Amino acid sequence: MKLDWVRVEPTEIIPVGKYRTMVRKNFILPDGSRREFVTKEVEGASSQAVLAITPDSKVVLAKQFRPGPEKIMYEIPGGGREPGETSEQAAVRELREETGYTAGRVEWLGTIHKDAYTNSIHQYYIAYNCTKSSDGQQLDSTEFIEAVEVSVDELFRLAKSASMTDTEVLFLAYDKLRSLKEG
Repeated sequence: MKLDWVRVEPTEIIPVGKYRTMVRKNFILPDGSRREFVTKEVEGASSQAVLAITPDSKVVLAKQFRPGPEKIMYEIPGGGREPGETSEQAAVRELREETGYTAGRVEWLGTIHKDAYTNSIHQYYIAYNCTKSSDGQQLDSTEFIEAVEVSVDELFRLAKSASMTDTEVLFLAYDKLRSLKEG
């Protein structure tokens, strides 16, 4: 079976608020039909997030209200890159701004495509020996974040109870988290 899809113009970019974008794309499918799909986020964009581990093996999370599920969620600190930043630099900066923690040694965990209708990629890192910074949090005007430390067991409980976003990072970091738990 032929699986080739061919993208054809026009492409329409639809801004949705300050941080969201929808993209209307057209394709010729393998059977020759033409279909339109609406996807999320800017094409080629990436976001970065960091699984922050304290010296005593706690995980630092951002606890905040999220408008999609309309409830308080726990999240891995992260966000977009500023001009001139590497992906790792952005992840470390977002950790500091959102939680007030400074990263120690940082390792790249991997890249994720969130779903089949999202254009952007998500880069994940793990940072060890994260400590509270004297600068504290530096939040945007729409961020009301409580930085919390949880155990590895609590991290997995939050992920399994639909109380956490970015749960794919747990798959990428599973072996490292397991070894932290085992000491």
